[in-house]
Amino acid sequence: MRNKSLKVNAFLNSLRSLLSIIFPLITFPYVSRVLSVSGIGKYNFSNSIVSYFTLIAALGISTYAIREGAKYRDSKQKIDTFASEVFTINVFSAIIAYILLFISLAIFVKLHSYIACILIYSIQIGFSVISFDWLFTIYEDFVYITIRSIVFQLISILLLFVFVRRSDDYLNYAAITVFSAVGSNILNFYKVKKDHRIRLTLHCNLNKHILPILILFAANVANLIYVNSDITLLGLMTSNYIVGIYSISSRIYTIVKSLLSAILLVTVPRLAMLYGKRKISEYKNLLSRLTNMLVLLILPSMAGLIMLSKQVILIIAGNHFSVNFFT
Repeated sequence: MRNKSLKVNAFLNSLRSLLSIIFPLITFPYVSRVLSVSGIGKYNFSNSIVSYFTLIAALGISTYAIREGAKYRDSKQKIDTFASEVFTINVFSAIIAYILLFISLAIFVKLHSYIACILIYSIQIGFSVISFDWLFTIYEDFVYITIRSIVFQLISILLLFVFVRRSDDYLNYAAITVFSAVGSNILNFYKVKKDHRIRLTLHCNLNKHILPILILFAANVANLIYVNSDITLLGLMTSNYIVGIYSISSRIYTIVKSLLSAILLVTVPRLAMLYGKRKISEYKNLLSRLTNMLVLLILPSMAGLIMLSKQVILIIAGNHFSVNFFT
């Protein structure tokens, strides 16, 4: 029964990741044509700014909670105590994130023209506190996570086609993006509330939790700087138009990378199982086959994107994003 559960969880997790790739392939060509270059630039720059404060609110809590909370999953009292302590730390980190965000909006004049979009995005900071995704991961409730993800993605697509119709509807697009995350978090909160007693506590063992959380936070900061700093710096130094142009090329690269990464996602559970059971020969054989397959796919993908860049831009984004580069 345990092996069957692991297989089902691996399939559901892979399905959720695959759908997170497929849905943007459906929505992004529509959004890029409707919002045009400047609208996409405003949307992505605002998102990149808020992501730094979202990271401050999140710290390294999710990863830490999954790693440490799994030890207490068989004791409801211990898991509730642990979850309450982690929840309390998360509340205070979210408050600090909001304070820093409002200070930044007051100080940096460049951000004033993006205030509306940034504030819409910032709603996610507060609601991320009641997400408790890590609790569902601890109990391996991937069925709920997958169904919830699919439902909110479908609703978001419907709202997108209804409310994003003009180039100045980038605020509607931001609100729909936020709705998907906030809606999931509210649903999580009510589901967790039925089974667990989680509350703010003054008896929070900071000495035990804070150091490993901050270590994980440092790793997340490094990753976010790598992923988001390009758009942030472009937005600060150039115009929305330039950010929009760059965002399209970055998004296309990300889509292709995600499709290739899906192969890794499927094979990781099998590799981990083989290595854990010390089946080194089978492990090396599978790893070698995986490496060969990735090389076989990556090199043609690189060559194809370079040779067909104009056609890819036209299909994904439309003429507005190609005119200055392919004249």
